[in-house]
Amino acid sequence: MSTRTRNILIIVGALIISIASRFFLYTGPPHVEVAAEVIFDGIPGFPITNSFVVSIIIDIFVIALAFAATRNLQMVPRGLQNVMEFILETLYNLFRNINAKYVATAFPLVATIFLFVLFGNWFGLLPGVGSIGVCHEKKAEHGVVEERLALAGPASVAAAESEEVHDTCAAQGKKLVPLFRAPAADLNFTFAIAVISFVFIEYWGFRALGPGYLKKFFNLNGIMSFVGIIEFISELVKPFALAFRLFGNIFAGEVLLVVMAFLVPLLLPLPFYGFEVFVGFIQALIFALLTYAFLNIAVTGHDEEHAH
Repeated sequence: MSTRTRNILIIVGALIISIASRFFLYTGPPHVEVAAEVIFDGIPGFPITNSFVVSIIIDIFVIALAFAATRNLQMVPRGLQNVMEFILETLYNLFRNINAKYVATAFPLVATIFLFVLFGNWFGLLPGVGSIGVCHEKKAEHGVVEERLALAGPASVAAAESEEVHDTCAAQGKKLVPLFRAPAADLNFTFAIAVISFVFIEYWGFRALGPGYLKKFFNLNGIMSFVGIIEFISELVKPFALAFRLFGNIFAGEVLLVVMAFLVPLLLPLPFYGFEVFVGFIQALIFALLTYAFLNIAVTGHDEEHAH
């Protein structure tokens, strides 16, 4: 049998298995919930959502990773120290190529943002995230029962178990609320981290240029006053652009994986799963790069811009 014939048979066999899985591993209609869901409402005024739980987990993981990588520093790095030094050095060189003047100042923030968002995105792709949950009472408002469908996670591995749990909740007159959800799939998270980035950018703009930083936006010199108003509006839009870009890509990826796992549970979702791993990395990197790029724009006065 030739290599070409064998490859064709493998592809055809994979397609047959994928199509057959749609009938033998049916997991019910895909469930999508835009807003993060409350899993614990015991603290007045501070409900604990599934995306918040994952954010805390990622916080602990990043801190533990930093501690483990630096607890026994060596001149010739090995193991975890070597891996982390390689990652951070690559990031540092990337930012330095953009502008070396402020890289030492901005690197702690942008590198932390990158690692935190990256691990949060990848955590959301783990089996069980979005599909393992608890049964909660349905909310009734104005006499109408509101059933908010839980987000079925991207892991088709746990899809059958998730559907069984969902059926159990439905039999009890309750809804399934997932215990875990990718933080960036919650607009509250992306907006919060975008605000942190925005405050950092504005702080360094004022620190570098002083009161002259406001001349970028409020200038009475003819047409420059109109340009300044446009720049001021664009400055206010930055946190929204950062937040919605990250949220849109990660949430859309989750929906894509949910739909693909519903249509064809086996094999076919794997390429999309690999693609979402790549998207999670790219979105974390873009967020960090945009933060650093916006910082360099903020610390550059109009005189310097015209000189270049």
